[in-house]
Amino acid sequence: MPTTSKTNRTSESKTGGGGGWFQSISNGIQGISKGIEAKQEELRIAQQAREAGMIWDKKERQWTFYLLDQELEEIEKKEKQKKLAEGIDTGNGKEERAVKDREYYDLLGVSTNANSSEIKKSYYKKARIVHPDKNPGDPEAANRFQELGHAYNVLSNEQLRANYDKNGKAETTAEEEAGGQVDAMVFFNVMFGSMLVEPYIGELWIAHTADSMLKDKAAGSGDLTPEELEALPEEEREKIIEQKLAVMQEESALKKAKRQVTCAKNLRERVEPYLKAINSEGTNKEEVENRFREECHEEAMKIAQGAQGDFYLNIIGFSLEVNAEEYLGFEKSFLGLGGHLARTRANASGFSSTMGLLGAGIKAASAGVRTMHQAESIQKDIEERAKAASGDGEASATAAGAEESNISSAEGEDNNNDTGKKKSMVELSEEEQMNLAMEMQGAMDDSLPTFLEFALALNKRDIQTTLKGVCKKLFDDASVPKVSRFLRAEAVQILGSEFRNVGAMAVNPDSNSKMNADDIKLQMNVAAMATMAKAQGQELSEDDQKELMKQAKEAQLMEQQQQKQQQ
Repeated sequence: MPTTSKTNRTSESKTGGGGGWFQSISNGIQGISKGIEAKQEELRIAQQAREAGMIWDKKERQWTFYLLDQELEEIEKKEKQKKLAEGIDTGNGKEERAVKDREYYDLLGVSTNANSSEIKKSYYKKARIVHPDKNPGDPEAANRFQELGHAYNVLSNEQLRANYDKNGKAETTAEEEAGGQVDAMVFFNVMFGSMLVEPYIGELWIAHTADSMLKDKAAGSGDLTPEELEALPEEEREKIIEQKLAVMQEESALKKAKRQVTCAKNLRERVEPYLKAINSEGTNKEEVENRFREECHEEAMKIAQGAQGDFYLNIIGFSLEVNAEEYLGFEKSFLGLGGHLARTRANASGFSSTMGLLGAGIKAASAGVRTMHQAESIQKDIEERAKAASGDGEASATAAGAEESNISSAEGEDNNNDTGKKKSMVELSEEEQMNLAMEMQGAMDDSLPTFLEFALALNKRDIQTTLKGVCKKLFDDASVPKVSRFLRAEAVQILGSEFRNVGAMAVNPDSNSKMNADDIKLQMNVAAMATMAKAQGQELSEDDQKELMKQAKEAQLMEQQQQKQQQ
């Protein structure tokens, strides 16, 4: 009996051990099965969400309906809150805001709570009244018009207005308008001819960045001057700089979002007639497409006539077309193959743009280094001439002062040394000075096309990135059913196709990408004139810019002919 009992216990022990091993395997299989089921359920939910027109919100980690107009309202709300936090009222307040000086507000006839649109409206109204042309017999009209323009320049610039509200009028007009007179947006829009395509691409990144840098320079680091900031302890100085960088990054993200949403809204309005025509009863879709294509072709031809027209048509056209193809491909083609193919094309173009940007950047850096070396060479030549002249002056001074003390002699030697350097610069003949100036100007001119190429490469990458976000917002907008979104994508595809086709035709032979140094300088002069006109409350149309460019080219040609005749 004892033996049997031992055997049974041994058998139970073995059976229990085997059962535990099998149970572990069973639990593992069940876990895998549940994981597969959970994944299948997740894919099922994702498929249903996509079919319903929802998008995955990475921040909230959930499926949601995206609404274009709602995002625009949220952005405008953030901007309003930001202005209120900075002490810039939006015009809704009833009580006058306390300011250091209100003379400019009184000149324009607006409240201290007036917003930018109210200030602009009042300025144009009063400018028409006090304009010198409207008051030919009034000798003070020009001064009043100038004062009104200055008041508008200050109050229409956020940084200048905030400084005026806090500190009052500056001692001089030039000091008060420092940093506010140059509108980088206007300059770069004219320089790169982006005004006609601004509804599609918004403000160029290069223009926005330059504008932010100018405003940041004008605003400074809060109430601290650069000298005061440098005098602070390193830890405190770094903290202030980090806070400033964080604010700049937040502003940049907000501007980027607003730019894409605004462009998406503009693109929605552009393709809306196509949707209405398609949805109308009794219409032939092929006829609607042909008519819409003709309208897009006409628009593209107008854009092609402007500066950089071909460049913009090619970049915008390809971006719109490929993003529309990607959306329709993933939504309508078998297994999304069309979408994958379009995405591959987009990625290849993006990689090409990135490499082009790097290449242009290297060229621009090399051109900058060459220009710097040439400048150093010219400076070295001047210094050698100065040293030679200084040596002559030194010898003369020693002979004249041989009977003086060693101290006087040393002082005279130093004085004559400085005089010799100054004298050497003065003694350069007019021809030599002109040759040096022409040599330096030539070095800078040689670099201009390279710098323009780099700027265009920046613009290309910027436009591609922007339009990718614009198209996504337009196609994800759940304010319309998915069938309407498909129609939006079809219209955008047609628009992009026509833009790209016209761009490939090279309609405009005077493209900026082929401009020489003289042409670039002319374009810069026209951009500067447009900026100055904007600072005085005037606007230059596209036709005005073309006329200015034409006149500038004629003047340049006459000057070149006169120089040839003199030679």
